Amino acid sequence: MPKKKEKKIVDNGFVPGIYNYCDRWCERCKLQLRCMSFMMGKKLKERTKVNLGEEMPEDDESALARLKNIFDSTFDVLRELAEERGVGIEDIYSSEKVDRGFWDEDFEDLEDEDEGAARQIEQEDMVKCDRIYGTLAEKCQETIYQWFEEVKLKEGEMPRTKEVEDALLEVNWYMDLIHSKIKRSLYGYYIYSDKINATQEEDDYNGSAKVALLAVEISRNAWMLLRDKLYRFEPNISHLVVILEQLEWEIDRFFPKARYFKRPGFDC
Repeated sequence: MPKKKEKKIVDNGFVPGIYNYCDRWCERCKLQLRCMSFMMGKKLKERTKVNLGEEMPEDDESALARLKNIFDSTFDVLRELAEERGVGIEDIYSSEKVDRGFWDEDFEDLEDEDEGAARQIEQEDMVKCDRIYGTLAEKCQETIYQWFEEVKLKEGEMPRTKEVEDALLEVNWYMDLIHSKIKRSLYGYYIYSDKINATQEEDDYNGSAKVALLAVEISRNAWMLLRDKLYRFEPNISHLVVILEQLEWEIDRFFPKARYFKRPGFDC
């Protein structure tokens, strides 16, 4: 029986699947031009004049009109990307080796579809730890900003320096990312870990867990900087650092292979 001829993958300049294991902070990313998700979003925004990050309009007619505008423009954007990179549209698709089912998917709707997995996940120590961290971190941030207002500290003034503002920005950004990546990795584990030949799915939940670990590490470093610069908040911030250390330990324990995962474009 003749061997099936494998389709040659054309290099189109994109890193396949890079958007699945990043921190979603596109403005700070040095690999924007190599990310299909970023380039598609940028061109769609330019063409449709729609901010894809905004919530859908409440009114059905406006929401449908917005969706139609985006859908109608998608093929034109793909064609434009292909022409710019000197490849065909099919080459753009075929180079993306990650399963389409994982694109921008955080298993947000699976709580209704798989109640058993949802119950198990809610009992996991890392989820409880993340919940405690999120609650206390939000409260601590609010207290810090309230103090800034009370003493009428403007940005750039001591101790409200750019370094402090950047650390607060990082803490806020990564809080939601930690939560979403923990949930994604756990759902992936509970749905696919007992499946045979689920190598890609295993890579996906380990990759998501690695992003969560990186976000925890960045957050911990940011809080430690804040603790040094805003000494009046030292007790609360020290508590948050301990919680993040515990969360990191829980993720490592549950996903021992996560740190070895090579994120496309970042770790290769």
